[in-house]
Amino acid sequence: MNLVAALLGGLVGFGLLVAASAWSPHRAATAGQRLRVDRGRLAHLIVGVVAGVLALAMTGWVVGGLSAAAGAVVGLGALRRRREAPRVEQERIEALAGWCEQLRDLLAADQGITGTITATARTCPEALRPHVADLAARLTRQNPATAIHQFADEVDDPSADLVATVLLEATRRSSRTSELLSELATTIRERASMRLRVEAERAGQRSEARFVVAFSAVAVGGIVVFGRDTEFLDAYDDATGQVVLAIVAAFFGAGGWWLTRLTRFERPARFLQVGGDGQAGET
Repeated sequence: MNLVAALLGGLVGFGLLVAASAWSPHRAATAGQRLRVDRGRLAHLIVGVVAGVLALAMTGWVVGGLSAAAGAVVGLGALRRRREAPRVEQERIEALAGWCEQLRDLLAADQGITGTITATARTCPEALRPHVADLAARLTRQNPATAIHQFADEVDDPSADLVATVLLEATRRSSRTSELLSELATTIRERASMRLRVEAERAGQRSEARFVVAFSAVAVGGIVVFGRDTEFLDAYDDATGQVVLAIVAAFFGAGGWWLTRLTRFERPARFLQVGGDGQAGET
């Protein structure tokens, strides 16, 4: 019981420490998006601590408390990423298409590619604005090819590689830049539409995967709650039982990860990279 009390105190202290650090002045001064991410992680950690404390208090199993805490944190984080990552990537793809159209329209007014990029730094879609602003700043002090390749590397999307390829051609005084940008905008929008269709088709698979994981977790919780007074769970009270429980928890976690992998959207591979020496190249 002393060990259980010590672990309970440690988990509670850890939760209070995380809460205090998240509301420190340094965190409060960060950007809004970073603050939202930090608050989300804090919420996941607090839920994990509470789940771990409850599991430990109900069972007295160290492995059970740690597994419950880890499962809550990892599971909530995976759900959050599953909701946000497709939306962020979709916005980025659509922003690239809109930026291509902006570049095409300004190039039609006989502006150079460097001046055109600079002119769109403040008016391009918001999802792409920081990257375009950095690109415009680099173009004033770097070789255009290096700056454009770094832009593609920062955006980290296959569609950005296509845009970078057209911009590289524009720096070589290509006469078909406007036409290429127009065609590229259409291609990128088609990719965005395809992603929406794929995400809609896989929504059912994700719901089934969440149901399997949730049902399994509820079943295990029910066994622990209603079967604690029986001899069925006594085997897990000693060290050997805790080792077996850790193996079971590891298999359960691996199964949840595998289900998540089955419903993940695999995006096309990139074909432009920036090497460790800062030089751009193709793959």
